[in-house]
Amino acid sequence: MTKLTAVLTNDVDQVQQLVNNEGFCPIECSIGGKSIVDDLMMDHHGDLAHLESVAVRAYRDHFGVRAEDPRFVGVGCADADMCFCICALAGIIPHPNRQVVETLPPPVKASLTRDLSTLAETIGRVDVSPIGLDIPSMEGGEILLTWNAMTASARDSLGMQAGVGLWRSLLEGHPAQLGPFFSAAQVAEENRRQASLADLDEFAVEVDGVLVIRGSRIFGFPEWYGRKENFPADSVKGWKNPVVLAWLERGRNVTIGCPNTEVAEAVFGLGGLGKNVLPGLKPKGWGGREAIGGSPRGEKLTWEQVEKAAQVVATAMLS
Repeated sequence: MTKLTAVLTNDVDQVQQLVNNEGFCPIECSIGGKSIVDDLMMDHHGDLAHLESVAVRAYRDHFGVRAEDPRFVGVGCADADMCFCICALAGIIPHPNRQVVETLPPPVKASLTRDLSTLAETIGRVDVSPIGLDIPSMEGGEILLTWNAMTASARDSLGMQAGVGLWRSLLEGHPAQLGPFFSAAQVAEENRRQASLADLDEFAVEVDGVLVIRGSRIFGFPEWYGRKENFPADSVKGWKNPVVLAWLERGRNVTIGCPNTEVAEAVFGLGGLGKNVLPGLKPKGWGGREAIGGSPRGEKLTWEQVEKAAQVVATAMLS
């Protein structure tokens, strides 16, 4: 296989140069609510929010199509969905259609050609709507938690390449040897949960009734929403905080979310955040889906901008 090249950038001009002039394959290149794609359509944000996750479609429909030309560009955060997608398109993880040397020992050959479709689906579900999911009990959940714990979802090209390589290592490794890593990932997940609760205690403020985590240090939305078990999860009453803005300590960008699409559309109307809120936020360039979105890629926001965004969100709420 040709040497794999992965570039992570928030520069729209660089993305267009790499895609249009150099033939790179764009993966989740959503900038300012607009998706830069090629014929593979590897994005699921903004106008493409109706599509399945890139991990699912790349593994199921396009495995190995970029094996001879594995050059990729992504935007924002090199998360599990993006990096697994790259592995699938490059043909470097197990798959029933993977070409392997016939002289390999049968157990090795079987391992390299096993079907990871359920893992791809788990990655997709967690990427699109992670709230309320018991990830360790899902097919491949332990591997996903391990990948997350060992990468912290990189924001530069080196980290993106490391994330791609880590998927290959985890999926080609012997399960018995990976046991200690799975156990450590469980501990890391509990540490994340505790840290998210600490962020809630230390940094939570309300702006016109909208919860804002001012200077969040970790992804803690599952805890910040505050599940109320005596009401359905797809209702607004099922959550203490059905809308949360997190102003990140690292990067000073903002992530805004609702627990799921049903809640987002109950609060903001059909289309949720993506249609009714994100286009009206300043500075221009917010993007996302029905239940989750974020401020412009690579742009640091001041607290005053965050407050104004929260006020616009509050105004857009139907109830």
